[in-house]
Amino acid sequence: MASLREMWRALAPGGRVAVAAWAAIDHARGYQILVDIAARQCGREAADVLAAPFVLGDQAELARLVADSGISGAKVTLHEGSIRFPSIQEFIRIEVKGSPLAEMLSDDAMRALAEESEHALAEFVVPSGEIVMPMDAHIVTASKG
Repeated sequence: MASLREMWRALAPGGRVAVAAWAAIDHARGYQILVDIAARQCGREAADVLAAPFVLGDQAELARLVADSGISGAKVTLHEGSIRFPSIQEFIRIEVKGSPLAEMLSDDAMRALAEESEHALAEFVVPSGEIVMPMDAHIVTASKG
């Protein structure tokens, strides 16, 4: 909330602000699958790390947070989109190895997570071998009078 308040304070009159936040994880089915696998294979703490980027996913709660930060007249809209990775392996590498999980997981746990993910995420593989998954975001916009 402090960062939103500071953005608004520093904004010049007539200026506009825009902030993006991932929608709820149920708007990102591939990530929900990965979080579920992490919970089974690695434990709740690992799953919570992967789910963390979705903590502002409730549109009404995000709008309240923005209003409580002093930003007046803000609009919060849901934008449907998708996210693409070169392969399931690359998705796992980026999202797991590129996170605090890299230090939390043993090689065996990482291998088990990757193996289960290969099967569970197969529905998102397109003919090129890439994976394309739904990924929605809330966009907050406001103008300072």
